[in-house]
Amino acid sequence: MLAPHSLYLDYLKPEELEFLARTRVFCRDEIAPHANAWEENEALPRALFTQAGRAGLMGIMAPKSVGGQALGRLCYSLVIAEVAKHCGAFAMNLAAHNALCVAHPLGHASEELKKKIFPSVLNGDWMVAWALTEPNAGSDTGGVETTAVEGTDGAWIINGHKLYITMGNHSDRMIVMAVTGADAKGRKEFSAFWVHTKDTTPIRKVPTSGVRASNTSEFTLKNVRGEMIGERGSGQRAALACLDVGRLGIAGMSIGLGRAAVEIATQRMLTRKQFGKRLAEFQALQFKLADCEVELRAAEALLLQAAVMSDRGQRHTLEGSIAKLYASEAASRAADRALQICGGWGYTRDTTVERCWRDARLCEIGEGSSEVQRLIISRTLIKAAEEAMGGAGEK
Repeated sequence: MLAPHSLYLDYLKPEELEFLARTRVFCRDEIAPHANAWEENEALPRALFTQAGRAGLMGIMAPKSVGGQALGRLCYSLVIAEVAKHCGAFAMNLAAHNALCVAHPLGHASEELKKKIFPSVLNGDWMVAWALTEPNAGSDTGGVETTAVEGTDGAWIINGHKLYITMGNHSDRMIVMAVTGADAKGRKEFSAFWVHTKDTTPIRKVPTSGVRASNTSEFTLKNVRGEMIGERGSGQRAALACLDVGRLGIAGMSIGLGRAAVEIATQRMLTRKQFGKRLAEFQALQFKLADCEVELRAAEALLLQAAVMSDRGQRHTLEGSIAKLYASEAASRAADRALQICGGWGYTRDTTVERCWRDARLCEIGEGSSEVQRLIISRTLIKAAEEAMGGAGEK
């Protein structure tokens, strides 16, 4: 089988290829030997994030002026894919940290606040969570009920309830999205705030089907003081910009999980015998393997297109949604076929195939569900068609 990343070689700088090589070593030495234990314990060790910070994995795209690696979006996506091959939970945490927790304040915080944040969020000293989702708010941000009111001393006082927050209760700091009033049209005005996690009240680690080692959290904020990130009312706009890049990471995570499952299934086909023949000799299983390879390569090509556009500074909302949608669903299909190829052995927790199967399913939900991606894609296409017609379409 050809190396899955050979497609990308012409689009990566020498320093990015070197960083990817170091990432593979990090995965081999620091993740692979422990991933099964983390899965069983349903927790990632704090020291892992410190090690990742020292290795540059916590600030992949951040500029060197604040302590980052200054690498591109394609390199970031491939790093997430490589990590996901070994541990989906850690890959998801790295993806969220880089695309949301780092990029949001980097692009929108005041210079004074940036000096407080960087380089601690990049070198592993601080773990950061990004808190948007609530019991009544997910893809529908209009359901956000957490509020922030400006105090007499200039600080903002936040009250609310957050749910399904990646590493929320395991973080040192967090970015909290809250309602700060209404805009001129009467719609909710969203702003983002920098908050100390110790000031929040943890409720529980939410038990999840996949990415079990990640601390998916539920907590409340009761008169918690926060510092506003950027201008008042800019929270949603900033969040959407971060999600455009974040979806590239989830596409990379999807591809990594799909590749890991298929690699195990391929080895199983070569070593397992049934009815006196290796599994690799059964055409029905050969076809499953072929379908996996075709779909994963298509996902890689879509990710390449979106990531290269992003690296060139081009708008890539449509292309990112297409890549995320296809890669996540292709990964789920690939992991499902891989599990079927492996049979009863694949369904047990003696192998990582079933873990890839569970972890990949999250990629169809997180960073905007498949349904949301289809909305973005269809609405973008319709809007472009209307503009091409000069707005002559029926209302």
